[in-house]
Amino acid sequence: MMMSLLIPDPQAPGKDMDIYLHSLVDELKELWSDGFETFDASTGECFKMHVAVLWTINDFPSYGNLFG
Repeated sequence: MMMSLLIPDPQAPGKDMDIYLHSLVDELKELWSDGFETFDASTGECFKMHVAVLWTINDFPSYGNLFG
């Protein structure tokens, strides 16, 4: 899954970016700890998949907004 968020407006949320990321973080925590049942078409079996964020790509102003 790829997610992108572009807010080039002077009224961008800035330090309040966590308002937009809160639900995403909650869902990722649930998908990491509990996982979810999914189907593997190559083997024909179901398995429990867990999700993690491997990396993010940001410019330097975004680092300041995301990480304070």
